[in-house]
Amino acid sequence: MKTFLKYLFIAMVAMASVAGAYGQSQNDYSKKIDLELLKQDFRVLRDSLQKLHAGLYRYKTKDEMNALFDQCYKQLDHPVTETDFFAIVSRLISSIEDGHTECFLPQDMIKAIIAGVKIFPIQPKYVGGRAYVPCDTKTFLAGTEIVEIDDKPVNEIKKQLFRLLSSDGSIETEKYVKINDGHDPFSYLYFVVYGEKSDFKITYKTASGGLAEKRLPADYFPKMECAPVSAAVDQYLSLEYKPGGVAVMTLKTFANEYLKRTKENFENFLAASFKELIDRKIIKLIIDLRENGGGEDTNGALLYSYITDKPFQYYTSLGSTTKQVKDHPNLAIQEPKENNFKGKVEFLISGKSFSGAAEFSSIAKSNSRGLFIGEETGGGYYGNTSGNKYAMVLPNTKIRINIPLYKYVMAVKKVQDKDRGVIPDYTIMPTIQDYLDHKDVQMNFALELLNKK
Repeated sequence: MKTFLKYLFIAMVAMASVAGAYGQSQNDYSKKIDLELLKQDFRVLRDSLQKLHAGLYRYKTKDEMNALFDQCYKQLDHPVTETDFFAIVSRLISSIEDGHTECFLPQDMIKAIIAGVKIFPIQPKYVGGRAYVPCDTKTFLAGTEIVEIDDKPVNEIKKQLFRLLSSDGSIETEKYVKINDGHDPFSYLYFVVYGEKSDFKITYKTASGGLAEKRLPADYFPKMECAPVSAAVDQYLSLEYKPGGVAVMTLKTFANEYLKRTKENFENFLAASFKELIDRKIIKLIIDLRENGGGEDTNGALLYSYITDKPFQYYTSLGSTTKQVKDHPNLAIQEPKENNFKGKVEFLISGKSFSGAAEFSSIAKSNSRGLFIGEETGGGYYGNTSGNKYAMVLPNTKIRINIPLYKYVMAVKKVQDKDRGVIPDYTIMPTIQDYLDHKDVQMNFALELLNKK
């Protein structure tokens, strides 16, 4: 359940290999669509969201959502291209504030864009409101800060691109992950927002701290420099030991389907690991969830049962727009495991800590089980809308939308902000130099903190 979708950029690269044989005209992405067809698609989308989306009113009232629907519909007063319509739909989806609700251009349109559109030729890395070149390119050294693109400050560009990205509540860490790591590549979003360009004026910081300008010609997707690379994972679960009697448990997924590929078993791993911690008399534990995009929700409850010695509640409710679920295991009172860990625990979290990993984090945070270090989780503190999804295709534009069908509400104490994720006790944000040096400042901080106690 509830895992990140495959990265868009990876799909683009895969399709790029067949783009040369693709028969669609390179100009099809700029063809305007009849207004009545666009309106029909929007009405179908609105009706489906209102009937099916269990969390449509989690962060916004019904009146607020109706106003958003009406505002978007009013924009359809003339024929536009499919990418222009996609931008309107994306902004609507983003406004729902649900990270499991996403929309995608049809594959033939993506192929047409790959084959026919020249885009911003570098994949930058955003760190906060700043953008950097994350590798050596033909023009820039790794770490070069980009200040403006075509006279627009990069922070303002980021705000416009973020309006197309979905996330839970007002959480931005997940959006940084999407734009930096290839789920929704910067260049693709830049094209959707600002259109096609032949070149780009780059204002950047020099080594001496001054500003300089260069013009970069646009280029095709397969030639993009610093493109994100998705490393193959051969092990999702691990337990290792650090100096000072500290154990580090790394859990990169809760998804059993991924674990089957690597011949790992979540339940067996936890049982063996926590027995080993007791046998070795370990009293300091770091649980690293920074790469964990979720998976089976029961795995989150199982994990917490190993770090508590008290019965606990995980979900308070779970339901769709038509029924309330009564028989989900996580609705029952959960009992601690016999070999539960009673020592000190720290949790490492990030914007990739989404869905089931964010659920677990909210339970651990609400019960004050240990300190949280890193960046705000990508998933909401109070829960999410996920589980089964309705994968709809709009009849005319063929834009694809995933609509999650079940609203999950966590059994957590109230916090000040209802639209945020789990906020770390210690927010540690790596700098661009930390990234380039492969320096894990979050882990280092966690180890230093534990060893001081």
